[in-house]
Amino acid sequence: MYRRFISTIAMMMVMTLTLTGCTSEASNVGVAKDKGQAVDTGFTVATAGSYDSADTAVVISTDQENSAVVFMNMETGKQYTLYYDGTTYVKDKHDGPMTISQVEPGDVVDVTFLKGKKRLASIKQSPQAWVYDGIENYDFGGPNKTASIGSTTYSLPDDVVVMSEGRRSEVMDVVAQDVVTVSGIDHKIYSINVERGHGYLRLKNDQALIGGWIEVGNSVIREITEDMLLVVPEGSYQVLLSHNGVSGSKDVVIERNKEVVLDVSDLEIPESRTGRILFSVTPETAKVSIDGNVVDISRAVELPYGIHQIHLEAKGYDSLTKYIQVGSEYATISFELEEEREEDRRTVSSNTVDDYQPAEPVEQENNLESLSGNALNAKSGDRVYIDSPKNVEVYLDGNYIGISPVSFGKTVGSHTITLRKSGYKTRSYTIYLYNDGKDTTYSFSELEQETVSGNDTSGSLSENSLIKVNVETQEDVDIYLGGEHIGTARAVFERKAGSYLITLKKEGYKSVTYKLELEISKPNVLYNLEPMWEPVEEDHEHDYAEEIIREPTCTEDGEKVLKCKVCGKTKPETEPEPIPATGHRYKDGKCEVCGEDEEPKEPEHKHSYEETITKEATCTEEGVKTFTCKECKDSYTEPIPAKGHSYGEDGKCTYCGKTKPNPDEGGDGNEGEGGNQGGAGNEGGGEDPNKPDSSGDGKENPSTSTSSTSTKPSEDTTVSAAQRITLNSASRRRR
Repeated sequence: MYRRFISTIAMMMVMTLTLTGCTSEASNVGVAKDKGQAVDTGFTVATAGSYDSADTAVVISTDQENSAVVFMNMETGKQYTLYYDGTTYVKDKHDGPMTISQVEPGDVVDVTFLKGKKRLASIKQSPQAWVYDGIENYDFGGPNKTASIGSTTYSLPDDVVVMSEGRRSEVMDVVAQDVVTVSGIDHKIYSINVERGHGYLRLKNDQALIGGWIEVGNSVIREITEDMLLVVPEGSYQVLLSHNGVSGSKDVVIERNKEVVLDVSDLEIPESRTGRILFSVTPETAKVSIDGNVVDISRAVELPYGIHQIHLEAKGYDSLTKYIQVGSEYATISFELEEEREEDRRTVSSNTVDDYQPAEPVEQENNLESLSGNALNAKSGDRVYIDSPKNVEVYLDGNYIGISPVSFGKTVGSHTITLRKSGYKTRSYTIYLYNDGKDTTYSFSELEQETVSGNDTSGSLSENSLIKVNVETQEDVDIYLGGEHIGTARAVFERKAGSYLITLKKEGYKSVTYKLELEISKPNVLYNLEPMWEPVEEDHEHDYAEEIIREPTCTEDGEKVLKCKVCGKTKPETEPEPIPATGHRYKDGKCEVCGEDEEPKEPEHKHSYEETITKEATCTEEGVKTFTCKECKDSYTEPIPAKGHSYGEDGKCTYCGKTKPNPDEGGDGNEGEGGNQGGAGNEGGGEDPNKPDSSGDGKENPSTSTSSTSTKPSEDTTVSAAQRITLNSASRRRR
């Protein structure tokens, strides 16, 4: 009996050890050999490190209070939660120890777990995964659901995990100004984590700077437009503002998802200065344009202080567009173009990107809609519609386009859409537009209302806060606020809370006045005013007043007419009266009104003439001397007297060989026997052939003849010529 009892006890102990996994054989029961597949063994292993399922997943979040981790399976797109305890192994990709607090959202990890109990057995940073952090050069809108990081292309699944500030987000929430960490395996992106997000910058009292340039650190460089809202990476910056060759700066701090209003009314713009820039360009044959104008870089180029756009292009090379800041008197800048190469077809996993077309640059207009390097030529006729949320301000690449619902022309490429409404958190999205010949419609989520907690006053409105008012009405209607003309058909303005009178005027109809009540609780209001117009009765007495229909400019006349204050009709039988052009008002070489450069005044110039004989004098014809200024090339001419004949003993002229005429036959009046080389023949050049010579023998005296043919002018003649040159140079206009 005792033996039977002992035997029974021993058998029960063996069974217990087997069931609890305390044998060497049981220690491997339930271990999934293929971690790429989830294996359900049908029972639970109780020992530390034991598991029945394995997976490679992305961490969505960790909850230390509840000891839970949320994962995303990238193969199935399913999200699940596992719980950890003191027996859970946590390791880095090199099998080094870690704590669960070091596991971050977006990490790609290998996990093992007990499926039935949802217990996490182990978690390890996947050795197969790659991680790129601090990435700024990326594009998540490639064809066929692809993305590029630098020059490498990856596949981008629909359920890719995008994290921002610890919360799940979408790919379109990532804008070009964000700095991200990207993780994946092979050529597939698993997660995108926004390390450094973006905020917003708006200029206030910037009317004098519109058309100039703004530079926010090295992050944003663009033209200043009316009512723009810039998306700027979070951080501290020096903002440089420039216009018409003058510039100034201010410091700002941009916080994530918050708007900074920069008042530039007190900005002191220093006097205009210029710098001389020497360019070194490879290849040397490259054509260089600065601010749209081709320049000669063989010598230093003089540029006003501020920001300038440089464009380089050469045959056989990729074109290059850069922005430079001129801020010193002398500088040397080098550019090197890269040789063109055929686009390599990239294979992503098993999908070949066959229909990829390289981007073509868009010609920038004066309004400079966007500095995005991805902007392409627009397909005319296609439009993009923003349907919701309604009644919010919509900005395209920083430029205000209206209150939603709104639409704009479709331009292929990546663009940033920003939605703003006072009292709500501003949101930005990246959209990718394709040349598909179709209209595109977007409906975004409602904006999140700003909250005020503790000392945080972000989004709160005080009595001095400005309320943004949008007034829309019919076409050809002038809108006045308190007598001030603020727009036609549509007007946008900001005012403090209070009561205001707004008047709508339309020619031929009675004016209509409304009372606007602006409240702090409504920071952004839209008025859609469609009045019932009443025609003005014709039997009233007209009260005419001058109205400017075209403002004069510096160079062109304006126009004004007489209009009735009551009915708005122009006084009959009167033509528009011209308003004289104002003319330029130059200061420091530039017009203060239109910015045109002043024409340089010609400096005073003292001529330095060189004499050239352009036609030799002959015995009977005058020659010509030309005097030319060495610097300005101004010139004038003077005659050279005819030399007259000089006859030798044989009776022939030593210059032209003509025979001396017989005195009895008469002369031509231009021939003289002395051969006076300096005198004209018609002035008696040469002696009278009938006059005896000084020796009394009637023969010519050789010494006398030689003396009389001297070409050296007398002292009086020389002085007279010098005076004539001086008079001519003083009286001639520089050519």
